[in-house]
Amino acid sequence: MNQINASNISSGFKTTLLNLGLSDTIADYIVDFAYLFIVLIVSVVAYYIAKFIINNFLKRLIEKSKSKWDDYLHEHKVFTRLALLLPAFVLEISLQAASSKHPEAVHFIEMGLKIYIISVLMIVMVSFLNAVHHIYDELDMAGSRPIKGYLQIGKIVTFVVGGISGISVILGQSPLSLLAGLGALSAIVMLIFKDSILGFVAGVQISSNKLLAIGDWITMPKFNTDGTVFDISLVTVKVRNFDNSVSCIPTYALVSDSFQNWRSMKEAGGRRLKRAFLIDIRTIRFIDPSVIENLHKKEIKVDHFLTGEEVKTNLGLFRCYMIDRLRQMPVINTDTSLMVRALQPNEFGLPIEIYVFYTPPDWTNFENFQAALFEEIYALLPEFGLKAFQRPSGSDVQITK
Repeated sequence: MNQINASNISSGFKTTLLNLGLSDTIADYIVDFAYLFIVLIVSVVAYYIAKFIINNFLKRLIEKSKSKWDDYLHEHKVFTRLALLLPAFVLEISLQAASSKHPEAVHFIEMGLKIYIISVLMIVMVSFLNAVHHIYDELDMAGSRPIKGYLQIGKIVTFVVGGISGISVILGQSPLSLLAGLGALSAIVMLIFKDSILGFVAGVQISSNKLLAIGDWITMPKFNTDGTVFDISLVTVKVRNFDNSVSCIPTYALVSDSFQNWRSMKEAGGRRLKRAFLIDIRTIRFIDPSVIENLHKKEIKVDHFLTGEEVKTNLGLFRCYMIDRLRQMPVINTDTSLMVRALQPNEFGLPIEIYVFYTPPDWTNFENFQAALFEEIYALLPEFGLKAFQRPSGSDVQITK
């Protein structure tokens, strides 16, 4: 019935054009152009109606739902881009009426519609993969098992399949026959996508073996890299260095070359502080009342260390005091190793090593704490009758006559 009405309208319009003195050929072209113009307007209006429904009614339903996946799909415009298919379907249905009059023109228009549909489906697929990435980032495992590389592989496959489908539509051949012909170009394809293929294989190894995760602090001298990983993609891994510069490392280089991951340091209970200072051996002696009296004047409480027989020297007393001092610091992890130990003496004196774990992850705070700790140690040594060793300078040498 609709086709009959449309035919009657077209015939009436053509009759009007003929009455105006136009030739039959020109009248046919004008009628067909007007018909195509009206169909285009109807298809565009249909798209905007669908877009209005999605942005208003569908959006309200999405906001009321408890799940977040539909919010992410709407945020990445998956539904809006699906609406782009509606004009193509309207044109496809409307062109059936004109197929008998202009079969060659309709053939080219249908070819363009197929390419348009393939392009829209590619865009929708890319938006869907972006939404999947956003949804996955909300999961707890996203940091340790990133999927950005896999999604990039999915996008490459989408573009390859879409490109082959578009070429098959233009050439009028089956996509399978085109794929069979690509066998001869496999070497060129491998060369073009070498980094992507190597990155994909490396990404699988990194993910399966948990070699790297977002937020890991890594050191890679070959690439002058020393910082925190903030992005892992198919081809590159981005690292923000300690000086806020960014290093881009090829993903496959993390598998083929060596790098140092400091994640285990955090998992072990904090950032390790392992540093020694030198004691002048000549200042080590048994504890005498003058040392205890001096410490009492400075309000340094050491009496509870003197009850046993283990502490006999001023150095032993100092070590016990520092161990107790470190245990009282809230930034020190007391559940891990905590030592103030003497190392092998050498020509420079007796090395005393501090071995503890600092819990806050910030590097700046760690360095400030370490500097303040050793400043306190050097200031305390004379109170215990000890001296730090250092080589004599020019001001230490006096010429006597």
